Amino acid sequence: MKFEKDTLEGLLKTAESEGIFNKAVAGFILPDGSREILTLNTPENTVFDIASLTKVCPTSTLTLSYILEGKLSVDTKVIDYIPELQTNFREDIRVFHLLTHSLDYRVPMKTLRTLPAEGILDALYTYQFEKAPGADFNYGNPASVLLGIILQRLTGKDLQQQGRERFFIPLGMTRSGWDPLTRDWNPIPKAEISPTEICSFRGREIQGEIHDESAWVLRKLFPVGSAGMFSCVPDLLNFVQTILKDGIANNGKRVMPAGILKMVSENAFALDSASKYSTAKDACTALGWELNSTKFMGTKISPHTFGKTGFTGASIVADPDKGAAVVLLSNFTYPHREANADRIHAFRAKLSDAFFG
Repeated sequence: MKFEKDTLEGLLKTAESEGIFNKAVAGFILPDGSREILTLNTPENTVFDIASLTKVCPTSTLTLSYILEGKLSVDTKVIDYIPELQTNFREDIRVFHLLTHSLDYRVPMKTLRTLPAEGILDALYTYQFEKAPGADFNYGNPASVLLGIILQRLTGKDLQQQGRERFFIPLGMTRSGWDPLTRDWNPIPKAEISPTEICSFRGREIQGEIHDESAWVLRKLFPVGSAGMFSCVPDLLNFVQTILKDGIANNGKRVMPAGILKMVSENAFALDSASKYSTAKDACTALGWELNSTKFMGTKISPHTFGKTGFTGASIVADPDKGAAVVLLSNFTYPHREANADRIHAFRAKLSDAFFG
């Protein structure tokens, strides 16, 4: 593989001409550890709402760090930290199911957005599952919301504090975090944040506040594990490169426990622990991260490639076998969201193929 700037820039410009997005930053980690950043109509340090990338940066990666340090386990019962959980199968739900999205929540959280924050939590806590935990892979927000609550109760610190202490400060991710406009440390000027959508639900342009409606409501209680993080491509490259180096930052200091790379790049449903908690033998996902998903990763990747997408037009694809990664942030949902993610997925796959091929 090699970095072909003209080809990659051409893909960004084609996406603009096709109306997929008109602002984007794409960052690349090359096998030799060097980086390249390409921009489309916005500076490279532009801050974007990274949507569901929040699930991995920082939520699931924090969780895996605590597991490797022995402070938590995939075997931990969720009700040990969230006794309010009154769903059926409550005794059987483990951290494993949250990390692998193998709980049978069949309620889109956008349908809960008109409830108060406490009402959203109550809906999750009292949900009645049709299938047992581990029966199916069922990606969604509820598992990450629960995971974030567990982390807060485990440490006594919210996700913003944990993210800063564990990752953002050590890795120099100075523009990353929740509440970019109003936080008391390094607030980001509104002009440096990409608008996300002209939102019919809130009746205004969303810029610098959480795009995901249920996460926006829940933020009144705490930063949630499913969405709400803001970041920029240089910051996320620092984060991803540290994982590719199994927890070692570019300055040589260990920021994440050794073993983190293995956890995010192997099929969790094939692990020994999965046999206790899952019957979804054909499912494929890493702990906390998506694994080898050609839908958005393309076809030129290794089977150990891990990544994640965000509704707003964000994505990470990292191939540990090649020691390379691509991070994309864009304004795909501006001015209005599309009916589905087909076009942005197709673009992500093309970008990956052009880079990894």
